[in-house]
Amino acid sequence: MMTCALLAVSLLGARAEVDPNFYVYLCFGQSNMEGQAKAETVDMTVDPRFKTLACVDFTNPVRKKGQWYDAVPPIVRQWTNVGMADYFGRTMVAALPAGVKVGVVDVAIGGVDIKAFMSEQVADYVKTAESWMKSAFAEYDNDPYKRLVEMAKIAQQQGVIKGILLHQGETNNGQADWPQKVKTIYDRLLSDLGLNAADVPLFAGETVNADVGGTCSLHNSIIARLPQTIANAHVVRSNGCPCASDNIHFTVAGYRTMGKRYAYEALRTLGLEPRAAADYAWNSALKDVYALKSLDPIDDITVKVGGARAFKVWGTFADGHREDLTAEAAISSSDFVIADGMLKATEAKKGTVTIAYTDFLGTTLTTTVNVEATDQGANRLLVVDNGTAGSNAWDKEMFCDLATPMTKGKTYVVKATIKADTKGNCTLWPRWDASTNRDQWGNSADVQYLASQAITTVAQEYTWEFRADFPHDCLIFAIGDLGGKVCFDDVSCREKGSDVELTSNGNFESDDLSHWRILDSWSGMKSIKIEDEAVTAVAAPKAGAAEGDVYNLQGVKVGSGRNAGALRGGLYIVNGRKMVK
Repeated sequence: MMTCALLAVSLLGARAEVDPNFYVYLCFGQSNMEGQAKAETVDMTVDPRFKTLACVDFTNPVRKKGQWYDAVPPIVRQWTNVGMADYFGRTMVAALPAGVKVGVVDVAIGGVDIKAFMSEQVADYVKTAESWMKSAFAEYDNDPYKRLVEMAKIAQQQGVIKGILLHQGETNNGQADWPQKVKTIYDRLLSDLGLNAADVPLFAGETVNADVGGTCSLHNSIIARLPQTIANAHVVRSNGCPCASDNIHFTVAGYRTMGKRYAYEALRTLGLEPRAAADYAWNSALKDVYALKSLDPIDDITVKVGGARAFKVWGTFADGHREDLTAEAAISSSDFVIADGMLKATEAKKGTVTIAYTDFLGTTLTTTVNVEATDQGANRLLVVDNGTAGSNAWDKEMFCDLATPMTKGKTYVVKATIKADTKGNCTLWPRWDASTNRDQWGNSADVQYLASQAITTVAQEYTWEFRADFPHDCLIFAIGDLGGKVCFDDVSCREKGSDVELTSNGNFESDDLSHWRILDSWSGMKSIKIEDEAVTAVAAPKAGAAEGDVYNLQGVKVGSGRNAGALRGGLYIVNGRKMVK
């Protein structure tokens, strides 16, 4: 009885030592979580309120596994560098009250598949791993997940786990079953550590983005689906974050921005604005990383009535680095409708739009954009820069993620107006991305291979009609043998006989590209963007054309202002401008 009583007192004492103001975040992933950018002088000074729990033994600096240290890089292992956790922690302690500490428990191995964190698969995975990877596994006794749990339990003796940071996916690039595998690991962590999902959000960072040439940017469309699988998951955007020459890893400036963005998401889940505490004692060099110096001016724009336009917002910070601030900028106007961060042109008029950004220090900068909404705005196209033509149709692919999936067994009609810099073929492959039936590359194997169409340098409408063998949620336009730029317009997918459109922004009058993407940069594809179509991009009308004469896209007169109403629906040139009937 006495022994039991003493044990009870001992356990109560241990629990009493847990500090509710010590916020612990678990971190796991592969090389970008591990850290691949060499630390600079500004990175080597850290607030002592930011701690790291050594998950392996270090010799330089000397650290013992299972003990807390000031989070001076490297955090993960001895030979790693600045990664995601470094500026996550710096940002958190700058924003939280002075009495709150932040600690990270970080287990990561470069190059690993997500199954490296699944204990039932890791043994077989290690057997076939490269020798350098085996060395990293060995530091975690060949079971990174088990080590993460072991260290997390040590952390729970002093602090409270407030969230989980994940950066992984380059090795699982584009694999649609990745979110479910992440959920398996997340659920196991909750169970093994006695945590509640509502109290422990998961923050998943995007891979290097397509806008800077990310080799694995295709996986960002998979990461975007994670909140559908894990209710308390949050995606950390990588747009504009600079990368190293390998197009896989971030630069040190990229890691700083990503770390800040992880922290901004974490602060919001705590009900806090992403702002530094007014009384925070800044190191001057570190403060420059957060202080916005200027916003880039934005050129005057013209928008076609009925269309929408997004604004790209960039800023330069006091330390000289630049960031894409689009996602967090505030856009307002007393002249135009602003919805979902975009200007909606509902009538012909002129006016202004104000763009404001408040940095982490609380300083707000603004810029003004002059806008004209007109009935005669240019037609807009989706322009895919294919680079050099490939050898096979699948070498270059453009994806349209449907807003609404098809119904198996129903007949559908897909239409698209397409032209290219060179002649070649476009093949349509509807695919059921949500299927659990995967091919050897981890992609959905539930695909239909439809007929190819001969594409020319002149815009023409192409049609595919088919019975859906699966509940397809994605259209793949295979354009591998087309070189240069390939232009798409008026892409439509409807059930036969229905007016319900399944694509999103298929006329490209909005700047929203969230449902449109291409293969990663390894394919040689260079970019995907929405652009105004110049009249010079189509055949010009004959000389001496009369005012009001109507021409088709091949420059052939097909009517005049008097009989334009009798023309069938389509694209025409009137008075030198594109019109849609």
